[in-house]
Amino acid sequence: MKFQAAQNKTRATVVALAFLLGLPLRAASTTAGTVQGSVADDSGRIVAGARVLISYAAPANATHSSAPTITGPIAARVQSDLSGQFSATALPPGQYIACAEALTPGLLNPCSWTTSAPTFTVNAGQTATGVNIVMAKGAVLPIHVNDPLGLLKTVTGPVDFDLEIHVVTPNGAHYGAPIQAQTSAGRDYAIAIPFGTGVAVRVLSAHFTVTDQSGNAVVPAGASVTVPVGTTAQQILYTVTGQK
Repeated sequence: MKFQAAQNKTRATVVALAFLLGLPLRAASTTAGTVQGSVADDSGRIVAGARVLISYAAPANATHSSAPTITGPIAARVQSDLSGQFSATALPPGQYIACAEALTPGLLNPCSWTTSAPTFTVNAGQTATGVNIVMAKGAVLPIHVNDPLGLLKTVTGPVDFDLEIHVVTPNGAHYGAPIQAQTSAGRDYAIAIPFGTGVAVRVLSAHFTVTDQSGNAVVPAGASVTVPVGTTAQQILYTVTGQK
């Protein structure tokens, strides 16, 4: 009790001196804020279970162009609920960008493929509302990797760094195709890409030799793929033929 009383007396003395001397008092801490919003596709249908990524806005002088929307570090990761709504708390005051990834291929992350990702401001102790993320429908690009020799290991997640499939945009951004299913005979990958936009499909592996559906060794530049509007993407086939 004596220690607490002494602390209170010291604090009161500091405040009194600051007042007499006309000195500004600095707040002890910055109050965080909240953002609330929704996720829907470009026809207005709600998107439940989307992974919502709240990123800091990049500095005004940022020059890198790894994606159409340039973002800073991730500030929060949340998920949209059954009604497509999401909420992220404990955000320091500042400028932010909202991105979203669908759990299954078919919808495009606006931060990866468009420049229309929503931006918003969080003020201290306030809630930013009405942040609506729109995910355009894309062409689902199916990719199958045959593994006749049983060289691929079984993985529990969507990524195997020993054998990755990437799509590369015209401006050089890389997006990995997640693993959708696997058996002892091979794997299925899939990723959504915009209709009418050409991408390169690349196989990245430091451990395995891989051929395309014509039996030729895959090339570093990858295979060019464009899915016209109103069509369905054809499956791309690869085969693991050995180890490096």
